[in-house]
Amino acid sequence: MIFLLGGYDLEMITIKKLLEDNGITYIDKNLSWGAKLSDYKDEFSTNKQIYGIELEEDITPPKNYSSIDHHNQNSHMPSSLEQVAKILNIKLSRDQQLVSANDSGYIKGMQNICATQDEIENIRRRDREAQGVTQKDENLATKSIVNSNTHIIYSLTPHFSAISDKVYTKYDHFIIYNDTKIVFYNYEVKKTLDFLSKNSIKPQDYYNGGGEFGFVGIKEDVLDNKEIKSLLKEFKKMLEQKKIISHHIFMFPFIIIDGKDEDEDERNKNRAKLTQDWEFQAYRDNYNERAYFHSFFQKSMFTDKKEDENSYFYTKKEYKNSEFIICKSKEYKLNLKSINLRIFTTGVGILSFHLENTKHTDIEDILEINDYGRRIYPEYLDEKQECTLVPNYIKIKKNQETVVEENFRYKERPTEIKLSKIITKFLPEANIRPAIDDRMVVISFYKNSNFSNDLKRDYIKNDKWYEYVYIDGAGKTVQNNDMQYELIKKATYSRWQGYGTLFGISKYSFVAMAEDSDFIEKTVENHMKTMYFQMFSLLLMLRATILKFSAEVSDIADDIDKPETAEKVSKLYKRYIQFVNRFYFREITAKDQGLEIYEKAMSILNIQRDIKDLDAEIEELHKFVEIQTEKETADKMNTLTWIGGVLLPPSIVTGFLGMNTLSGLSKYAWFDKSDYGLWSIGTVLISATIVPIYLKYFKKGDL
Repeated sequence: MIFLLGGYDLEMITIKKLLEDNGITYIDKNLSWGAKLSDYKDEFSTNKQIYGIELEEDITPPKNYSSIDHHNQNSHMPSSLEQVAKILNIKLSRDQQLVSANDSGYIKGMQNICATQDEIENIRRRDREAQGVTQKDENLATKSIVNSNTHIIYSLTPHFSAISDKVYTKYDHFIIYNDTKIVFYNYEVKKTLDFLSKNSIKPQDYYNGGGEFGFVGIKEDVLDNKEIKSLLKEFKKMLEQKKIISHHIFMFPFIIIDGKDEDEDERNKNRAKLTQDWEFQAYRDNYNERAYFHSFFQKSMFTDKKEDENSYFYTKKEYKNSEFIICKSKEYKLNLKSINLRIFTTGVGILSFHLENTKHTDIEDILEINDYGRRIYPEYLDEKQECTLVPNYIKIKKNQETVVEENFRYKERPTEIKLSKIITKFLPEANIRPAIDDRMVVISFYKNSNFSNDLKRDYIKNDKWYEYVYIDGAGKTVQNNDMQYELIKKATYSRWQGYGTLFGISKYSFVAMAEDSDFIEKTVENHMKTMYFQMFSLLLMLRATILKFSAEVSDIADDIDKPETAEKVSKLYKRYIQFVNRFYFREITAKDQGLEIYEKAMSILNIQRDIKDLDAEIEELHKFVEIQTEKETADKMNTLTWIGGVLLPPSIVTGFLGMNTLSGLSKYAWFDKSDYGLWSIGTVLISATIVPIYLKYFKKGDL
């Protein structure tokens, strides 16, 4: 076999060295970017298998020729280095893996394989050197960035990589251009290519790579300066029409563990401690919500003032329109619309992150966002202190600066659960504990017309619908068809299936799927962010509070013989009655769809069953305390009765004969008859033993 080398960059140099180290024949004509197959037309006479690496096929290749590339129409392929290694059956070293990730996914590609900052800088420096970037180009790049002072940069150097490496962490996406060429970085490649097609740019006139959000460049001299500026203007217009693809709300229900929440003053102190850095948000009249919910629901869930309410709502306004970044198979950048906190008088709270996705369209992306964005601590740790179920990292960035980052890596095995920094950044870890487990609850709404059409036909056998409902980001977690069909049918609200709109409910999710239309945007999409968010906030609070009460019942039962148990049970019983009256509603709306979804969710979350069980637990505890109290009262009465019985004979003796005058019986005394006092005392004491002796030896009774 013979390999023909394309234009020089770090990947091509690495491929060249790989071939040399393994004694593989190659031909290298020291070409630059844009290398063509015709540059090697004189080498086609051989009968050996020929592999051309990243060569533009401007002539018809010979029959014994195979192309190796991962750009343009081959952007779905592994990097050229990986393809060569597979042909030669060679395992890549760490450095070669970094080179491969750099060429196929740029800096983001290296981050996705957990490259350190030093590794990234080293690879990028070597890549620029391979492309012929000089110190003069580096200086011109810096000057270009300063002169532009925006994410659209006019380049003073023909080597755009000198600029892109410097601004990659500064801008989420950016454009570099000069008078003869233009490159779009980190925009959705598919949309950018559609844009170029609409503006009459032909496929042979551009190149692209770097994955879904990689780069798209128009080749040199295809457009002149005036046409490039016009294209930029049209591109800006397209970006302003950005549409939301999906919404994601991650909800962290927690139990407040500091202080005694049966005391109102303690509750207020606990709430103040948790919310000292938060801004109180009074409920603003929303006609749609007022019309949707019953008045008693509104009273329990909508906060108007800071005191004397059933729940309190807070927000972090400074984080509005920040970034929430999740990295697993790749990096997902979501718009963080708000971070909110709701505290209930039952001693539980809900922290929620409200996100919008405007970039990622595939169902696989939505599944990963939901599954890995919800993790709050590793479910398990292997011998390397790692867990495959958590993301590589989660970040929150504000004004391009990382505010908090969690990578779920530990130098030593933790001795107890450590909550994600994404949680503890906003809540003091010492005062809370998760109400469920290692996952947040997900509310998600996804618009995809193709997927919607598939669900119109059959949702029961659709694997992706099952994975979406049950938040299975790494593939469905049920491998029995009958069980899968039974579970998904139970979990799906299918009233509007004919329109391609479905809702799904599990213990960890409330999701919806619909076509992409203006009608859906104004109805279902808005409902998910408002009414249904309020509904599931109540349901989560119910579930968390029931678990909290169950834990309290268990704690009291462990110390049931202590004197203060009766008082604890009395206070618990009072708080439980208040909880049921204020929050446990069998109906919250008169709207058919809302009522049906609420009832379905109540059933799936086992709210009614758990309330019934909790009723029984507290009632049994209450009865036990009553029985114990009655027994203690009876014991006291028995003691008093016994004392009265002991004192009765002496009272009769002294009352009848007198204490000091017993002369009538003196003739029977064997001691000195003149000592009436001693005789009297002896007679009284002897009479006091009559009742105890009788009870012990004759009645055999227990005292």
